[in-house]
Amino acid sequence: MNKIFMKLGISGVATGAVVGLCLAVAEVPVLSTAYAEEVPEVSPVKARPRETYYPNSEDLGNDEMRVVACGTGMPTTRAAQAAACFLVELGNGDKFLFDIGAGSAERISSLQIPYDYLDKVFIGHLHTDHFGDLMNLWVGGALMGRTVPLRVWGPSGAVPELGTAYALDHLQKALTWDIAGRVGNTDPRGYFMEVTEFDYKGENQVVYEENGVTIRSFPAIHALDGSVSFSLEWNGLKFVFSSDTYPNKWFDKYAKNADLLVHECFIAAPDLVKKMRFSPESALQVGLQVHTAPEAFGKVMSAVKPRMAVAYHFFKDWDTTASVHDRIRKTYDGPLSLA
Repeated sequence: MNKIFMKLGISGVATGAVVGLCLAVAEVPVLSTAYAEEVPEVSPVKARPRETYYPNSEDLGNDEMRVVACGTGMPTTRAAQAAACFLVELGNGDKFLFDIGAGSAERISSLQIPYDYLDKVFIGHLHTDHFGDLMNLWVGGALMGRTVPLRVWGPSGAVPELGTAYALDHLQKALTWDIAGRVGNTDPRGYFMEVTEFDYKGENQVVYEENGVTIRSFPAIHALDGSVSFSLEWNGLKFVFSSDTYPNKWFDKYAKNADLLVHECFIAAPDLVKKMRFSPESALQVGLQVHTAPEAFGKVMSAVKPRMAVAYHFFKDWDTTASVHDRIRKTYDGPLSLA
């Protein structure tokens, strides 16, 4: 039976919370030589020299999975928390970003991971707190040595104009001047984006399958049609990421048997009124219909029963964290971390 090791730590403003999940597979592959010749070859799984120590920056074994919370907060970014972004690192050398909300590119940069390894992004929906820093990863990563295209996966919409392909086509067009001003001065290979749009209605559909890694999507309920959640399976391990969603039948069905499950858990409606100046009507709509309330989060976890549940998507402050925790514990008594 696989052994599992998890920990949740705070690594400062630079990186946010780190959730580690470890277990067992194959040997680390030989690295590609595509990385710029003037930059020393760096392993995707071995510890790197750093200016500052961060929890879970140790060597990653070839049988391990590590999940780093690069952003866990709200649409309004702040120094303490960037918006949604979770980095999944595997012992085979693969790395995947799930959502890349506003402010998260700074946290990603602070991890000091060579950008050639950060070339795969999976977007759950097109709110800025879930894809708003994609352009900074795209351009900034190319400037800092990424020599491969940035690959992005995201859902379709109810109409083409509400889909990932449309959004990212226009994002690239908006940066025409920016890119034109850099090509010829730096290596141009990183200034390309490969976008894969998939049907948001697909249930547990495979959207990525390479190198022993399988990523699936299933519908989420959030704001508009065109939101999804993801699962990643590798080496007998299963990671599930809700992105944003209201509790739904698909999550209950396809998130089962998760080793590490990250699910949104919004600030309770009374705290939205008190702390964020929502009107009572807006707080009820946003906190109970558009997002998952803490008590509802607990009910979802009680149904799915992950080995470790992680709640995110709230301002983690002295005057909110205890309330979120206590409300979750009314409906769920299993393993829990607040990110």
